[in-house]
Amino acid sequence: MLKTQSMNLDYIRTFVIVGQSKDLTDAASKLNIDPTNVSRHIKALEEIMQTKLLNRNQKTFELTEDGKKLFEGYEKAYNMMLLAEKTYTQSKSLNSGKLTIGISPEMELGFANDKIKNFKSKYPNVVVKIINLPTQELYEKLSQFYVDFIIDTPVNNFKKSSNIKVKELFLDQYCIAYSPQYFKIELNSIKDLMDLPLILPITSKTERKMFDELVKKENISKNLSLEIDNYESIMDYIDSGLGFGLVPKRYITDNEYKTLDIDLNKEIIIAYIPENLSESAKMLLNEFE
Repeated sequence: MLKTQSMNLDYIRTFVIVGQSKDLTDAASKLNIDPTNVSRHIKALEEIMQTKLLNRNQKTFELTEDGKKLFEGYEKAYNMMLLAEKTYTQSKSLNSGKLTIGISPEMELGFANDKIKNFKSKYPNVVVKIINLPTQELYEKLSQFYVDFIIDTPVNNFKKSSNIKVKELFLDQYCIAYSPQYFKIELNSIKDLMDLPLILPITSKTERKMFDELVKKENISKNLSLEIDNYESIMDYIDSGLGFGLVPKRYITDNEYKTLDIDLNKEIIIAYIPENLSESAKMLLNEFE
């Protein structure tokens, strides 16, 4: 029989933090308790639940199947308590608390920097945390109240929560940019890229996949020179005359470059659950209006 009368919120908090960090020392540091107390809390919770929750390997942990099931519910409940605490605190003072923005590794948050700076100028004591996780994990975290927002490309197959609202931020338009200092040519169509040295984003990025489909459709043979995971570096290599780079048009801010417009656009959205937004989260969302 489940000993619910012995349930202890300290045990739950410890289990959630251990499940997130999967490291004894790290969990103890976050909980500000001794590592032996972490182990004691987990053992006590296992006795209450009458099942093994963690597989221990020296200082690291892996959740058992029962542990994974319990962790999903406990983490959601724990994050709801944090949300309630944040909402109450901000009812006293909006300039407090923490906001978490989730962004997938293939995205860059540069376009949002001005909005975050503007928000911070109004609410300097609100901590804005940005985490990078794969898209599917981000939506899991959103449904569990772990993040306030997701900034990503649209996802159509996530059905965990029907309460998730998605709003388009903008349509990112792409072009081919190059330095006329090194290449004395004019590009008139995408077919002109045949055999030219290309500087492209890595293959995991959505825009790279779209570009590959585009050149394949046009029967263009790619001459790949560099694959880069961020656009600042691509622009630097363009400046060095190493090739023709695929970049968002927003990166071209002066007449130093020549460009070729191509039929490649990527929708950028912000996703959130309205009823889970604290007052400061609503204020940050207003910056994206």
